[in-house]
Amino acid sequence: MSISSFSSAAGAPPLAAEFDARLNCSAHDPLVSVIIPVYDNWDVTERCLASVIGCDMDVPLELIVVDDCSTDGTAEGLARLPGVKVVRNARNVGFVHGCNRGASVALGTYLFFLNNDTELRSGSIAALVRRMEADDGIGIVGSKLLYPDGTLQEAGGIVWSDAFVWNYGRLDDVDRPEYNFARDVDYVSGAALLVRTALFREIGSFDVRYAPAYYEDADLCFAAR
Repeated sequence: MSISSFSSAAGAPPLAAEFDARLNCSAHDPLVSVIIPVYDNWDVTERCLASVIGCDMDVPLELIVVDDCSTDGTAEGLARLPGVKVVRNARNVGFVHGCNRGASVALGTYLFFLNNDTELRSGSIAALVRRMEADDGIGIVGSKLLYPDGTLQEAGGIVWSDAFVWNYGRLDDVDRPEYNFARDVDYVSGAALLVRTALFREIGSFDVRYAPAYYEDADLCFAAR
């Protein structure tokens, strides 16, 4: 898709209308606040946003995009999407500060941090919420992540005794049974991380010592534990 895809020849904006219908109906009482930090690469971001809007229509959500001072068509593209809550940084502050700023304006019971180069499959958000709500002792849940060719990127994160981290199941067959059941993990990747809003704020958000990025997700998960 491109920016032009938001308007038809007759002047009707079908995709924009989907955003308007999905987001405005739950704007004041969202269950999930989806927070997506972005910097340039609008075509990638647009595909991510469209996948969020088309996922799990019965889950009330708000969509917060933190624009980290993009220089391409990101600002113009976001302006075409009614209902999206846009937070713009005056300068590029990086992933950690961007996520924290998005979380500071979130209204949802849960915060869903999502990388802008991800595309959700049907049922993704609902599955995370169901798992969270099944046990009050769960503070953070994450997704199984796939590469575009269908191979496994990770099914949870590992932290070794020397603090080195790795992706469980990286590049393996996604259908192997050891990657297809819910289990405790050392940490959840910030690429797709659902956390209770109250817990996130109690912890103090992502630790800015890890700015601009990397290891803040592992640190958050250990703090939650």
